Amino acid sequence: MKKLFLMGFVALGLASCVSDKEVTPLTPAELLAQKQEAYNNAFVQTFGNIASNQNWGFSSGMRSAYTNGNMWEDDGYTIPSPITEEELAKVLAVFNEVGEESYESLIDMDCFFVQQVYKGTAHYTAGNNADVLGADHMDWLVAYDPVGTDETVYLPENNYQASIVKNHDDHVNDFNNSYSNDYDGCMLMVNSSTQRFGFRSSEDSQMHYTFRMEEIDGNYYVGLDFVATGANPNQQVARDRIYNDWIVKIVPGKGTSDKVKQEGLIICEDLGTIGDFDFNDVVFYAKVWQSGKTEIWLLAAGGTLNLTVAGQEVHEAFGVSQSTMVNTKESTGKGADKEIFHFVANDKYNSLIDIPVIVRSKDAAGNVTSYELSAEMGKAPQKICVPKGFRWCKEYKSLSDVYPGFKDWTTGEASTWAGEYDASNVVDDVEYNF
Repeated sequence: MKKLFLMGFVALGLASCVSDKEVTPLTPAELLAQKQEAYNNAFVQTFGNIASNQNWGFSSGMRSAYTNGNMWEDDGYTIPSPITEEELAKVLAVFNEVGEESYESLIDMDCFFVQQVYKGTAHYTAGNNADVLGADHMDWLVAYDPVGTDETVYLPENNYQASIVKNHDDHVNDFNNSYSNDYDGCMLMVNSSTQRFGFRSSEDSQMHYTFRMEEIDGNYYVGLDFVATGANPNQQVARDRIYNDWIVKIVPGKGTSDKVKQEGLIICEDLGTIGDFDFNDVVFYAKVWQSGKTEIWLLAAGGTLNLTVAGQEVHEAFGVSQSTMVNTKESTGKGADKEIFHFVANDKYNSLIDIPVIVRSKDAAGNVTSYELSAEMGKAPQKICVPKGFRWCKEYKSLSDVYPGFKDWTTGEASTWAGEYDASNVVDDVEYNF
């Protein structure tokens, strides 16, 4: 909002004057950098030190296993047919032979079925001479998560101090060994990747990525080779480089129609006012489809700067002047109540966080500064993705006062925050259900 943030910068300029000499005025870029630094400092002072893995509600959305098997056909997916005996014989003829490991897959799908084909019968000898049936010690099948999730680990090379690493394992949930009905022994993976496959060995409790992918009669199959590499002899099993201990089929999962990839409500601060943190300068709901098509519903505009969401200026959308606040219950008479504005973005986007929110402000000299609101992990956010049903703050009411759990969520002491709130200071009469 265009309010009083310039006072801080005037003070900074005066404090830097050590003589009567003329001071070179700051460029718009320098002023913007000062504004962002002031915003970051004020945010930390208000909410506490930000957790290093805080992603502000933006994640990969409907990534990973889509476990509602009885809904696959309703959602336009074609469920793979069961594996035939003839198909199994052809697959085993290939995977029963020693083969080369796949370091890069033949295909890279982001939506696919993983279908059970075969659990092997090969026996291995562990380091303590114990007999091990490899397939019985393979579980937790994983594909590759291209985005990755932050995971705290304690590594000896870091003196067992906590450190953050990216975990790219995408668990194929609820994956059974049989194929007894339309979706048992078969799992749909959405926003995942076929770049890598792996399993957890119960012999050493470690993940292994010893896989091989082959194309057979126009279909794709992945075979995994059992191995264990623990510290103790009973946890050590050498590989045979025959990838028949666990075989699955990879089937394209695209349905007959486009589907929603991500959806969520996004609340924003436009840096116009430093320190109010009401996060209602623009509020919008968005759906990003697998095709990239992006639908947006503008719900509120509490800012008075020129602001666009995916290219659409919000005040123009609501049919009001730039100085008018919309659907934020502004108490000084500058506000208006308007219907929700829906549009389809001209450009396509991959995820919610990619939808650009651009602010343009003009100083007294007429210089225009343009910047995009961000939500960088571990840094003060200018936009936050919140759960559906969230009620945004009324004008000038800070998240710190309206949502008491927000501070603990910011610092990482709590995993959620939007449940408890001060009902008298939220906008609750704008209904949305998309």
